[in-house]
Amino acid sequence: MLVPRRIATHSTYSHFARPLNYSSSFRAFVIDNSARPSPSFLLSNGARAFHSNQPKMSPAPKWSEWRLSPPSATPSGSITFRNQAQLPRLPVPELDVTLEKLIESCRPLAKDENELEEFKRKVSVFRQGLGGKLQERLVKRRESEGMRNWIAEWWDNDAYMAYRDSVVVNVSYYYGFKKVPQAPSSVSNPPTSDPAYVAASIIITALEFRRLLIKGLLEPEPAGKEGELCMESFKWAFNANRIPAKPADYAVKVREDSKEGQHVVVVLKERFYKVPIVDQEGREFTVEEMRRGLQGLLDKVEKEGKGEGEGVGILTGLNRDTWTDAYEHLIQDAGNKQVIDEISKSAFVVAFDQHRPEPAMEKVEGKGGKNMSGEGIRDFSERLWKAGGQGKGIGEGANRWWDKPQQWVVFVNGESGFIGEHSCMDGTPTARLSDFVSKRLLTRQPVEVGSSDPAPKSSPTIEALDFHVDAQTKHAIEEGKKEFEKHVGGHEVFYLHYGRYGKEGIKRNKTSPDGWVQMAFQLAYYMTHGKPCGTYEAAQVRRFQLGRTETVRICTSAALAFAQAMTTPSTTLSEKRSLFTQAVAQHGKDMKAASSGLGIDRHLFGLKHLFLNAEEASSPSAELFQDPLLKRSSTWTMSTSQIFIEHSPAYGWGRVDPDGYGIPYMVHKEHLQFSVTCERHMKGREFIANLGKAADMIMDMMEASAADAKA
Repeated sequence: MLVPRRIATHSTYSHFARPLNYSSSFRAFVIDNSARPSPSFLLSNGARAFHSNQPKMSPAPKWSEWRLSPPSATPSGSITFRNQAQLPRLPVPELDVTLEKLIESCRPLAKDENELEEFKRKVSVFRQGLGGKLQERLVKRRESEGMRNWIAEWWDNDAYMAYRDSVVVNVSYYYGFKKVPQAPSSVSNPPTSDPAYVAASIIITALEFRRLLIKGLLEPEPAGKEGELCMESFKWAFNANRIPAKPADYAVKVREDSKEGQHVVVVLKERFYKVPIVDQEGREFTVEEMRRGLQGLLDKVEKEGKGEGEGVGILTGLNRDTWTDAYEHLIQDAGNKQVIDEISKSAFVVAFDQHRPEPAMEKVEGKGGKNMSGEGIRDFSERLWKAGGQGKGIGEGANRWWDKPQQWVVFVNGESGFIGEHSCMDGTPTARLSDFVSKRLLTRQPVEVGSSDPAPKSSPTIEALDFHVDAQTKHAIEEGKKEFEKHVGGHEVFYLHYGRYGKEGIKRNKTSPDGWVQMAFQLAYYMTHGKPCGTYEAAQVRRFQLGRTETVRICTSAALAFAQAMTTPSTTLSEKRSLFTQAVAQHGKDMKAASSGLGIDRHLFGLKHLFLNAEEASSPSAELFQDPLLKRSSTWTMSTSQIFIEHSPAYGWGRVDPDGYGIPYMVHKEHLQFSVTCERHMKGREFIANLGKAADMIMDMMEASAADAKA
């Protein structure tokens, strides 16, 4: 997945990858990273170490110090990294080509011809003015010695680490899994559900994936005919954590095979626990051994009738400056600092949630009678996405550690899912991890206690990780819970399992499945709002060193013409089919360019970063970036991103534009899967209903066209 997220209002660029607009002040030339003091906690090789027991807050490291050489157990010459040294560097597109494509991408969103002509004038002024100099500077940056990716530092900082709003909804994303087969019995009576078994299975299976990484046996992902994808981001999958800081956060990690990283952290009733993953001899625990340990913890907390923690986890879900202030105060206590270190160093976090979501679906309107939705799947999604259901308060927002890149959630009825923090990894690596885990969970045979299987040798000794909370931190937690509830309560999610056809049905019509689905989004929005909108689709550029994402601008003139034709009764079938074909072809062309590092938006992002001073930033050349048409075209009213996990009926993340929709989707062989996230004032329910209708309308058109051709 390559999901989008919203950038703070003071910042120029958007989240999950793309700029929200280009209207903000020029931040780039006033931030001098080189002026930051060298942190005292860097190792001699530049790897980021964890906090010492010194109560004084250490300065944040520079990006190059924490990002480029993270501690990693994966051998550099292994299968996993066999192609890293040969990967090309991200190109800088030609300026004239980008500007011409920019004009065409803005055309369908222009209010009238006068607005478009004024925009063209500003493009011309930019091209003839500072545009050429900025292009030269960008090319020089790309070609500079040691530069692996010209955009990487800027993008990490502006889109993620300097982003100050809560990571919850805005940055984090979720996957929900099909229910894991429960253990047929436990130590006592067979339970109706066994969350300890589900959690143990997830832990051991995720560690199997980690073992592939440690040994360098994880195969690189193919890049079609272009070789293999960059695997650098997998270094951040385990034993890592985001750390709050001003003006920008940073990340820390330890080697996956280090002694200090051989544990996971469990969160139960807002209290944190350290759970070893190996015994004293270094042997990894089995599923049953881990289950016994976790069941013992659950039984102990249940028997005592208490065990609630301090609620510190809620602070990780707040505004980043608010969390930074609370964090700096919190770690003045050496014990608190040690607790956060243990959470940071852990392989990942597992949260036991006390709710019982039932992700059941029922039939809804749609041709073929196979469309499914329902409040159950919505509630399941909301519990994963933001730890709360519709109108049900904050849920368990404090029962998470939102800064971990890998966090698994297990509910008391055995339902489960995944939450990802986005700053160091995009969705495709965690989708691969989750696909690996979910497939094995559904095929692994539960072990029946008392069977002929070898008896467990031992179980993990679980240690409570308790914070010392003084009056100041307690007040921050109380206020934080109120703020968290207010934040997440304004968002909702809708869901559609579209069952009439899937990838195979689309391919039978000799059409790109992704292009087909994107045109359904365009049609659904036009049906709902009667106008086009700026639309983002994430394209991955991991075929390049340190590559992340690029924007595909979906709202083209061809896409608008298609949407208008489909909603105009007088348009003939052949005209509709022709316009659809043109729109899908344009989408394919734009996707290919973006995936090749030749998109529009990252190039503009880079050029804007290279204004040297306020004089340049206020020159006539810079007027382009303040243009209302450019702002409109780069405000992602629809932000869309596709991943694929075979056994994940729920997948989502938040909208980018407060007046827009987030649309995570999957294209399965025989069905399409859509989530739509938005704020409560939007027409989410109407939009997703129209999305089902749009999918029907496109197939109806194709079938009628095929029938005419045979007649």
